[in-house]
Amino acid sequence: MTADVLDARGGFTRARALVDDLWGHPRYGWVVKAAVLYVLLVEVAVQLVFGRIDLPLVDWSLLEVGRYAKPLPREVLLDGGVVGALYALVGMGLILVYRANRIINFAQAQLGAVPAVVALLLIAKRGWPYLAVIPIVIIGGALLGGLTEVTLVRRFSNAPRLILTVVTIGVSLVLLILEFYAKQWVGGELIDTLAREYNSPLSGFEWRVGVATLTGDHLMTMLVVGVIVVALGAFFRFTDIGIAVRASAENAERASLLGIPTKRVSTIVWMLAAVLSAVGVFLRGPLIGIPLTGFVGLTTLLFGLAVAVMARMESLPMAFGAGLFIGVVDRAAIFATNRSSLATAAMFAVITGALLVQRSKLSRAMELGASSWQAVKELRPIPAELRDVPEVRRGRYAVFAVVGLLALAAPFVFGDVRTPQATIMVLYAIIGVSLVILTGWTGQISLGQYAIAGVGSAVAGGLAANHQWDFFGAVFTGAMVGALVAVLVGLPALRIQGLFLAVTTLAFAFAVEGFVLKREFFGWLLPEDGAFVSRPNLWGRIDLESSSELGPLTILPDAKFYYVCLAFLLLAVAMARSLRKNRTGRILIGARDNGRLVQAFGVNLAATRMAAFAVSGFIAGMAGSLLAYQNTVFSPGGFTADKSVELFVMSVIGGVGSIAGAVLGAIYVVGLPLLPGLRDIEFVQFLTTGLGLLVLLMVLPGGLAEGVYRVRDTLLRRVADKHGIHVPSLVADSLQVNEEVAVPDASVLPSDDAPPPAEIDVVEPAVARANGHRRAEVGGVR
Repeated sequence: MTADVLDARGGFTRARALVDDLWGHPRYGWVVKAAVLYVLLVEVAVQLVFGRIDLPLVDWSLLEVGRYAKPLPREVLLDGGVVGALYALVGMGLILVYRANRIINFAQAQLGAVPAVVALLLIAKRGWPYLAVIPIVIIGGALLGGLTEVTLVRRFSNAPRLILTVVTIGVSLVLLILEFYAKQWVGGELIDTLAREYNSPLSGFEWRVGVATLTGDHLMTMLVVGVIVVALGAFFRFTDIGIAVRASAENAERASLLGIPTKRVSTIVWMLAAVLSAVGVFLRGPLIGIPLTGFVGLTTLLFGLAVAVMARMESLPMAFGAGLFIGVVDRAAIFATNRSSLATAAMFAVITGALLVQRSKLSRAMELGASSWQAVKELRPIPAELRDVPEVRRGRYAVFAVVGLLALAAPFVFGDVRTPQATIMVLYAIIGVSLVILTGWTGQISLGQYAIAGVGSAVAGGLAANHQWDFFGAVFTGAMVGALVAVLVGLPALRIQGLFLAVTTLAFAFAVEGFVLKREFFGWLLPEDGAFVSRPNLWGRIDLESSSELGPLTILPDAKFYYVCLAFLLLAVAMARSLRKNRTGRILIGARDNGRLVQAFGVNLAATRMAAFAVSGFIAGMAGSLLAYQNTVFSPGGFTADKSVELFVMSVIGGVGSIAGAVLGAIYVVGLPLLPGLRDIEFVQFLTTGLGLLVLLMVLPGGLAEGVYRVRDTLLRRVADKHGIHVPSLVADSLQVNEEVAVPDASVLPSDDAPPPAEIDVVEPAVARANGHRRAEVGGVR
C-alpha cells in the first residue's frame, strides 16, 4: 500500500474523529447540529419546495418543482423566523401541559386567543395605550388556564387521558363562543382583519430589506421571545416550583409520594401555558393580522402542534428551533404561492415525518393507556335469558316501530324548508358509524373523518357532473376512494398510536382543506366550476328531481333524497353490525384493548388496523358521495378542519362505542338546533357541541347511548324480578358494595399483657348475591 493512500486514509480518519467530537460535544454540539439542520431543512428542503436552488446540474425548465422563479430571498426567511418564534410559544405551552398531564391540549391556542384578541381590540378600537393592555394578556391568560385546570382537568384527573383530551376539545369550542362575543362587545362593528392598526413602542421603526419590510415589531417579538425562553430556563432550573414541575412531569405519582403538591403544580403549568399562548397571539397581531370574522385558535394550534411534535413533546429549546423552521415554511409558502392554505397543508408532511422519525424516541410510558378508548363501556345486547320474555319482545317491536315511524315522518315534521337539514343529519350519522368502527371499536382516533368524506364527495361529484356517471357507480367509486385515502392516512398508525394519531389526522384535515380540494391543484378531480350534480332517476321509476303523489301526500324531491340517504344509513348500520358480530369485530376490540395479547394469538395487528381504516373510510366516502348529490353544487370550502373536529365531538356525545350512539349524536348536534325554541339562538351548535360535551362527559362518559342503555337495563331488571329470572350481568351491574371499617370497642381491646392472638388468615372477604342467597365471609386459622 502506497504512502499516499495511507496518508489519505489517515486524514479521513482524523477528519471523521473531529466531526464526531464536534457533533457530540457536551457544550457546543448543539451549534453543529443546528447548523446542519438549518442547511438540510431550510436551504435545501424549503428552497426545493417553495423556491429554486441554483444548482449547475439542474435544468429548471425541465424540473418544475418550485413555484417561485429563483431562490427565496433571505429576508423572507428572516420574517418567517420571527413569526415562527411566536408559534414556538404555543408549542412550548403544549409541551408543558403534555409533560404535566400526558395529554394534548387542543384548547392551547384558544386559551391565549381570547385575552389577546380582547387586548388588540382595546388598542385598535378603543384607543387604549399599549402598556395598559399587557396585564389583560398576562392575567387573562393565567386566569383562563387556571380556571380550566381547576374546574375541568382536576375533575377528570382519574379518567383516561384520551377522555381528558376530548375535554380540551370541548373547552376550545366554548372558548370560540367567548372569543366571538368578546369581539362584538369590545370591537363593535367587525372588520376583516386587524393588522398594524395600533402603535406598539417600536412600531415607528421600519427597515426595507429587499422584498420585505421589517419593523420594530419584529425586533420586539424576538426580544420578548428571547427573554421568555431564558426566563423559562431559569424558572425550571433554579426555582422550587420549577423543579417541582420537572419532577411532576417525570413521574407524577412518585412526585406526589415525595410530598410535591402535584395538583398545585398542574394548575401552575396550565396558567403558564395559557400565558405563553396569549403572548404569542398578541405579538402575532401587528405582524400578520388577527381575523375578526373568523377564529384564531385552530390554525395557530396546528402550527403549535407541529412545533411540539418536532420537539418530541419534551424539549423547550428544541421547540424554539422548531418554531423558527415552521415560521420559515409558513412565510415561504405565502411568499412563493400567495396562498396561506399551502402552509397549513405542509404541516401534514412535517408532523407525520417528525412522528415517524422520532417514534422510537417517544417513551412507551408516554403512550401507555392512551391508545384505547377505555372509558367507553361495551354496550351489550339484551341478555339471552330475557329475549323471549313477552314484555321484552313486545318492547323491542315497539321501539323499532317508534324509531321507524319517526325516521319516515321526519320530512313532514321538519317541513319542506328544513328537510335538507334532516338529510344532513342522516349523512352525519353515516360518518358517525364510520367513527364508531375506527375509534370506538379499534381505538384509532381520527379528527379527519370529514376530510375523507370530502375526498369521496369530490370524486363522486366530479364523475356525476363531468362524466355523467350512474348514481350507484359514482357513489360506490367515491366510497372506494374514501377507503383508499383512509388506508393511506392510516399507514402511519402502524407506528403512531393514540393521541399522536389524532394530531396526524387533524393535520390531514387541513391538508385536504388547503390543498387536495383546491381547483388549481386538483381541478381534474373536482366538478367543473358551476357544474351541477343532478340527482338521478333511479331505475327509471323514481325521479329524485321531481315531486310525487302518494295518496293524499306530496313527496317533494328533497324528501325523496332524504329517504335514499336513510336507506344508505341502514346499509352502513348493517355493515357495522355484521362486522361487529363476526370474528373480525372481536379482533378489533381485542386489538383496541391489548394489541400485544392479540398478536400472541397469531393475529396480524397491522392488517387488522388497516382493515378498520378501510371499512371506516368506505363508509365515510359513501356519506361524502351522497353529500355531493345533496348539495348539487360542489363547494370545496365546505370541508373544513373544524367540521371534522365537530363530527368527532358529535360521535363522542352520542357514544362512540355503539352504533346507536352515532345516530343519537347526529340527532343531538344537527336535529336539536332545528327545534323551534333553539333555531334562533346564535351559535347554538357551538353550545351543543362545546358546553354540551363537557356537561355530558361529567354525567355520562359513554355518551347519550350510555344513558339510553341504563334506562333499558333498569326496565329489564324489573322484568327479571317480575318473572323471577336471574340475570347475572344485570345483577352485577346493580350491586353496590360499600366497604365499612368497623371500629372496635375499647372495652374489648386486648391489654398489653395479654398473650398474642392466634394469627388469622382471611381469605378475600366477598359479598355476592346469587339466586337470592347471600354468601358469608370466609376465614380460617393457620
